[in-house]
Amino acid sequence: MKRALALAAFALAACSSVPASLAEAPAAPAAEIPAWRPVAPENLVILDVPTGTVAIELFPEAAPAHVARLRELLAEGFYDGEYFYRVIEGHVAQAGREFEMASKAWQPVPFEAERAIAADGFTPLGNADLFAPEAGHRSGFAVGRDGQQEWLMNCPGALGMARDDAPDTGNTEIYIPLQPRRYLDRNYTIFGRVIAGMEHIHRLPRVDPFTEEEMNALFGEDEPLAQQMSQYRRSKNEYNIITSARLAAAIPEAERPAYEVMNTASAEWAALKESKRDYSKIAAFIAPPVNKFDICSLPVPARKVGE
Repeated sequence: MKRALALAAFALAACSSVPASLAEAPAAPAAEIPAWRPVAPENLVILDVPTGTVAIELFPEAAPAHVARLRELLAEGFYDGEYFYRVIEGHVAQAGREFEMASKAWQPVPFEAERAIAADGFTPLGNADLFAPEAGHRSGFAVGRDGQQEWLMNCPGALGMARDDAPDTGNTEIYIPLQPRRYLDRNYTIFGRVIAGMEHIHRLPRVDPFTEEEMNALFGEDEPLAQQMSQYRRSKNEYNIITSARLAAAIPEAERPAYEVMNTASAEWAALKESKRDYSKIAAFIAPPVNKFDICSLPVPARKVGE
């Protein structure tokens, strides 16, 4: 199925320019860096599902074409009334328009899973990573590095673009990992992450993708059966509906939600990492703590302004 992240195989024009915002030097000492930074309204997606609101921050520096495409889709209300039509326990929640013909008007976007980027702005995790030569954060996003190449990771809450087998075939279908899916790193483009409301993604009822028989029934010559199958499919996804998805920048300023993310270049982030790494003072521990943590186990904190 087009753009589906194949469950059986667990499968779900890198830009080499470095934005000026990432190449500024020298960096300020951590003690002088504010603990929190605001999320720009043009990079903040507000997505409503039956159980609540999900806030997603986009990262155009990592995948500019994907962010530009999502902004276009949100501007036309593409996801409003659509569904998380594929929610696989322990894997991903995938949303959009399930069938290829519903998205054929949108041309594919270039593959942007990794790119060459400057070292400035990268904060190392501080311990080894299983999947990347070096792991750390950039602007609150979990990233892996290999020399000059850098990529965003498939940690829980990441926002990625699903596609066909060929790299440059993503266009409208998005996915959010429910658990770490790090084997997808560098193979699927990540261009954002959930900063609030991930609990609502976890609450989505699990639903499998269409089987081949269902596809044949829906798009075969038996129109009454196809209509019946379509209605069945919508009823099955009733509680997975996206009631609204829009950029914060499109919401009137007086009504616009605002979020802040902990600055991963700050002393506060360094202290938080250390507190999660060093458990040596816990009396109940029998075996010595390893003083390491997995990068996906500590999402960079975010908060809604005014709460």
